[in-house]
Amino acid sequence: MSGLKLNGALILCVLMLPFSRPSSQVLDCREVRSSFQFLYPGMKWTPETPVSGSDLQVCQPKGLTCCSRKMEERYLLIAKQNMESSLQATSAQLKVLIIQNAALFQEAFDMVLRLGRNSTLTLLREEFPGLGAGASGAVTQLFLEMSLYILGSDANVNDMVSSFFSHLFPFTYRRLLGNGAVTGISDECLRGAWRGSSAFGSFPKMMMTRLSRSLLATRVFLQALNLGIEVVNTTQHLRAGRDCGRSLLKLWYCPHCQGLLEARPCRPLCVSTMGACLGGAAEVQPHWRSYVEELGSLAAAMKGEQDIEAVVLRLHVIIRQALKQAVAAKSKVSAQVSGICAHAPSRVSRAAVLSAEHAAASPMPHNRPTVNFDPDETLFGRRREFISGLRGFSQFYSGLGEALCSKEPAALNGSLCWNGQEMTDKFPGPGIKKVPPHGSESRQKPPEPVISQIIDKLKHINQVSYCLSENMHTLFYM
Repeated sequence: MSGLKLNGALILCVLMLPFSRPSSQVLDCREVRSSFQFLYPGMKWTPETPVSGSDLQVCQPKGLTCCSRKMEERYLLIAKQNMESSLQATSAQLKVLIIQNAALFQEAFDMVLRLGRNSTLTLLREEFPGLGAGASGAVTQLFLEMSLYILGSDANVNDMVSSFFSHLFPFTYRRLLGNGAVTGISDECLRGAWRGSSAFGSFPKMMMTRLSRSLLATRVFLQALNLGIEVVNTTQHLRAGRDCGRSLLKLWYCPHCQGLLEARPCRPLCVSTMGACLGGAAEVQPHWRSYVEELGSLAAAMKGEQDIEAVVLRLHVIIRQALKQAVAAKSKVSAQVSGICAHAPSRVSRAAVLSAEHAAASPMPHNRPTVNFDPDETLFGRRREFISGLRGFSQFYSGLGEALCSKEPAALNGSLCWNGQEMTDKFPGPGIKKVPPHGSESRQKPPEPVISQIIDKLKHINQVSYCLSENMHTLFYM
């Protein structure tokens, strides 16, 4: 009986001791081999039995290992690929949001310009049929120039409007004011005489003011959207460098070499590693937040006379009033024109008429993908909806490292994590010192050149958007 009691006590003591065996017996390379060959079918670089790992450069073990130098190199490549694909997936929703809305707004602005042009052409055809194709060509040219302006052309809006009325006035003078039989006055002189004669009253100035505000706001808004696409696209395609690759290898695959296939990195190590691999992308955050805020302010200010939809769709009303002004004051206008052009050379230029008639037959450029924009939906309401969605990403860059780490699957053992060297308690108790991150991921570096370029571009567009929206708000509330 005493012998049985002694044996029972020994068994109990053995069960109470921590499970510990020599590493050469604990480490089994069969699962490591199976896991590696799943990633690289046909590769047979996994040792049959644990080895010293003296040739490893990153995953150097304290004891034995199941990794060879060739395996380490392959793990490094796949670690970089994983990080880059995860970065693209994390940024995809934001990128799609901006791209789709940039295309939608471009299509909507095109639609507004087409409707505005058609309304103006209908006005001329129905109320002023005597003006002919030359006047229609001047209208088409004006709307073509507006379309190119919001896409970034170097044109000046005031010059566009002046050119429009300069080409419109000869037809107005000869065909509406009853001076078609007047000889000795050239079209060239008439194109400049409308200013001196005040033939169109204050309506050209009104048209300049409203178009300048609304077209500039539209232009900057589209530029900001395209820049947002560029910024996110650049972020998506950041590449993991040599130091980043080594850190990612240590983070994800060095545990495999010790047979810890289910190991997951400790959160602090993962976040610091991702921060270093992103090349200082976290420094983009304050400028990105300002981008979202300034774009929202600009969109909110694009209303009334600053809204292209409100201005362009009523442009035909201003042109009608301008033409009626000229007809109502035809005696005064005729006398002033005679005084201005009395000594001008008698030369009627047909080049402008032919050019205008050619422009009348030319459609506005439309080579962008069609987006289904509901014409019954106001641009202001659609902008507000877009900005609301964009604000959900206002902290995108500050949380990018965390977002990449959140894609890590949960470990089977929820209380342990990989700290870069060994498995450790994920939630260390009081008095237990955490193992700090080590290696290149813990060193602070200046932003990569591509990140600095992103910051500079955001600073520029933010300043432009701020100045414009502030000016527009001031004008709106005056």
